[in-house]
Amino acid sequence: MFIPCGIRPDSPCPSRSFSGRTVSGQTATWLLLASTSAFTMLHPMQVQAETAPHAAHLNYPHTTTQETTLPAPTKTVTPAAQSTTVTLKPTAPASNVEVKAPVVNWNSSSFLPPLSSRPEAYGQPQTLELKPLPTALLHQGPWGVFNSNTGAAAGFGTVGYYAVSRWAEDWSSLRDKRNRIDAMDVLKYIPFNDKGDIYLSLSGNFRQHNFYDQRAGFGATKKDPAYRNNYRWNVGADLHLGEHVRLYGELMSGQAAGINYYGYAGGRWRSRLDAQQAFVEVRGRVLNATVGGMAGRMTFLDAPPYVTAGSVYPSLPYSWNGLRGYAFWKNFRVDGFYLTQTDTSPSAMFHDKVGWKTRLFGVYTSYALPKFTFLERNSQIFVDTFYLGFILANNPMPTAVSGVSIAGSTHRDTPGMRIWGNAGPIEFSIGGMWQGGEFRPANNGPSRSVSAYALDATISWRFAHWPGHPAIGIQADDVSGGNLNGSKNSTWGGFMSPFVPSAYYLDMSTYIGQSNIIDVGPIATITPTPNTTLLLKVPVVWRNNTNDVVYPNGLTYYNFRPHGGYTATLPQASFTWRATRHITLSIDGEYIFASRSMIEAGASSGAFVQSNLELTF
Repeated sequence: MFIPCGIRPDSPCPSRSFSGRTVSGQTATWLLLASTSAFTMLHPMQVQAETAPHAAHLNYPHTTTQETTLPAPTKTVTPAAQSTTVTLKPTAPASNVEVKAPVVNWNSSSFLPPLSSRPEAYGQPQTLELKPLPTALLHQGPWGVFNSNTGAAAGFGTVGYYAVSRWAEDWSSLRDKRNRIDAMDVLKYIPFNDKGDIYLSLSGNFRQHNFYDQRAGFGATKKDPAYRNNYRWNVGADLHLGEHVRLYGELMSGQAAGINYYGYAGGRWRSRLDAQQAFVEVRGRVLNATVGGMAGRMTFLDAPPYVTAGSVYPSLPYSWNGLRGYAFWKNFRVDGFYLTQTDTSPSAMFHDKVGWKTRLFGVYTSYALPKFTFLERNSQIFVDTFYLGFILANNPMPTAVSGVSIAGSTHRDTPGMRIWGNAGPIEFSIGGMWQGGEFRPANNGPSRSVSAYALDATISWRFAHWPGHPAIGIQADDVSGGNLNGSKNSTWGGFMSPFVPSAYYLDMSTYIGQSNIIDVGPIATITPTPNTTLLLKVPVVWRNNTNDVVYPNGLTYYNFRPHGGYTATLPQASFTWRATRHITLSIDGEYIFASRSMIEAGASSGAFVQSNLELTF
């Protein structure tokens, strides 16, 4: 059985010493970040592993003292993957023989973090990393098989070298200084006792987005064209008080500007410095499971990316207040939660508060089927079942008359299932949800019951031996809509995903959301080099019910009242370059071809382009 380095004491990971460096203050921190990043970009790239497009397969032992005499390392090159493995073969017994690990270029592109850990890419097809990465490139918790797919299966968002939610990172491996491979590691593990289990991890991020909308929102905003930009910065502190208790806090601030811009209302695009997260977590072993509880303010991502991905476009992602509890066994996990959304509308610094008008609650479970081999490829499949409930105190419903809506609130109950993973080269995600509940008009009129559904599927074939290891497949979604011509007492059939599914799942421009749609189209993911990835897709979108409107998201809708079902075709591409461990750049482009019926109703076709820069430590 193959054991990744660093999992056991006899299989530690290699290191690069940074002893003698002194880091103090924000200036020194970012100078180190910039110098490390610039040095990294000068080194040549290496080819990725065959079955894990983003994985590096160099596993070296540390310098150790062993009781065997070992010959010189033997280099073996695997033709299919062109990955290099160094093995040390024991011969005659001896004693106190020091074995030195070969010199490793830790700034090689093969040792960059997996691209799938980029927050914006969370909704992209979630390729399983079936072969293990070196421990120095993973900072995941003790989640076993649920650390597959860069940790997305564990329910905390992706967790690779960095995580979508920074508190999900585990830097305790840096207790062994030989695991420190980066100049910034001095900030990731700051011990306060000799045992090393009381320590502090610091984190930070600066993100800047630029947006160009030729005809924003099908031209509905009347801003032609619109140039928008926003940025945010955040710093986090993760204090571990022994094995069972930790405190996490994160401050965040965001701003937005541009020319002929729009859509900055609501407090999540422009926000002064405030507590984005602040919680206490207690963890231990109960009934052979790793059990934990969290209380306070936190991010939440334990849902399929077509339900929520934290909303990455506004300056501030969603944060929630409340309770969360989880338990992990070997092949099964369960997560329960009751959360209220943070109210970011106050403009003063440190005035965000618990918002009781929007609530999210439920239970999520996941079962990891036993690993198997299919078509000579390692395979892993997850079966997720869940119940998601939410309450929205302000949720106007559209009417058949353009510009007229019915004020009210809604309560939705959404049980669902998702089966996803890979069977050999076949990578797939198939999910279904039913949604019940009711809509309550604000004027005490008759409430309307809800019966809606959503079916979401992506399936691809991974051509592992082709250049770029492309995965080529098809995506299809069927999400029910309502009937604006129905009576005030009739059942409403419109499905809602109000917490902003990933923009990379269906429509990068977010002009069309996961409500009242049928879409189908080809999709491809390619990794041209170890530190770049390309997503291509061309969804063709129809309205599920022509008696309902077009929705950009679950909370808003357009005033267009087209007659036909066909809505738009959305060819789009996303290119990401992980320049260094600390610098990521990307550019996304899309052209929205509006249908004739949409144009006749007042809509327009147009281009959407955005660029992204992230600095992370």
